[in-house]
Amino acid sequence: MLRRILLILFVGLFAALPLNAEFFSKRFDFQQERWIRLDEKAGSMVIEDIKFEFPSFIGPKRLDIRGRNQAVIHVKNYGEEAVRVHLAVALFDARGNLVGCGTTGSKLGSTKPGEEETFFVGFDYVNSKLATAQYYYLTLETEPAR
Repeated sequence: MLRRILLILFVGLFAALPLNAEFFSKRFDFQQERWIRLDEKAGSMVIEDIKFEFPSFIGPKRLDIRGRNQAVIHVKNYGEEAVRVHLAVALFDARGNLVGCGTTGSKLGSTKPGEEETFFVGFDYVNSKLATAQYYYLTLETEPAR
């Protein structure tokens, strides 16, 4: 019964995406405060690199520094049409516990052909254990801008 429900949800997820939509999701090892080169492709979009910025966790002890805990992601559209981009990042500790997650994407516009864009994924609410992250999942969805 559970398998049937999961299959229906899985099929429903992909049926809800536009026909020209692309989907990418992959696990990566976590590294803080440095650029991580990815070069992962999702259709015409390439996720070039990512950097996790956690200003309140720099140093041997948690410092009381104001700033936003976020992931900075660079993407580039190598296609021939403008696309809307949707990103999600989920961080996990060594035991598989979710310690942070965030989403972002194209708000009003789109990423035009040949254009590079920077997205900021904030970890605003569940963030007390961000420094314990060991790996993360990055998901990118694209759809034609119309």
